[in-house]
Amino acid sequence: MPRSFLNSTLIQTLAFLSLSTTAAFADFDRGLELYQSGDPASAAEEWKVDAENGNVIAAFLVGHMYKSGNGLTKSDRLAFPYFLQAAQRGHSDAQIQTALYYYNGDEEAEIDQNYLEAIKWFDKAALQFSGEAQYYLGVMHREGQGVARDRAEGLRWLSLSANKFYVPTYLLLAEIYAKGDGVVEEPVKAAMYMDLAQRYSDTSNRDNVSEVFDATKRYIDANQRAEGRLQAQLWINANDKR
Repeated sequence: MPRSFLNSTLIQTLAFLSLSTTAAFADFDRGLELYQSGDPASAAEEWKVDAENGNVIAAFLVGHMYKSGNGLTKSDRLAFPYFLQAAQRGHSDAQIQTALYYYNGDEEAEIDQNYLEAIKWFDKAALQFSGEAQYYLGVMHREGQGVARDRAEGLRWLSLSANKFYVPTYLLLAEIYAKGDGVVEEPVKAAMYMDLAQRYSDTSNRDNVSEVFDATKRYIDANQRAEGRLQAQLWINANDKR
């Protein structure tokens, strides 16, 4: 887990720390100092103690360190209980991780694929305005995974996710509107979402953006693509308040 991710997570979830005791808060700070000094293994040991004392963000970070193998031996079996602990106390990122274990199933963690459990946890995170969770709810409703297939409801969730600048959602919407997958074909709208995906992509998803661009370009002509770029800029002007 890169330090930039860690620091961002801490900022976003600072409110959770007020739930911890003074001692646990001090331990958490000690763990943060160790992590920032390049000793994630020792930081993880500090945060394990914090997690036992009910510190939600510590539980999430230990889960993430087990899952990524950063400072701890990589283990989905050991990561899952920490994610679940944080998820049960309302941490939206932990709720997503918990949902993903159920959505995909995990042999090492001895978790069978269970769409009903997945959708339960995605729903909890989506209600906290998680674009990623809203994306998965959109997919699950469109595909009938754990719920009756409902493409209109799926599109509603995807539209909510798009407002959170979640790049996979832009890519899926570009494909949906380019191919008319359950909707009327709208090449300009497809081009708009493709343009948004390109603008907001980073190194983690740039390859996926290129793949979807190649898959949809035959559905969209040059004029439609130009109009899509204009619509994307108008969309950004109206929605990007970050």
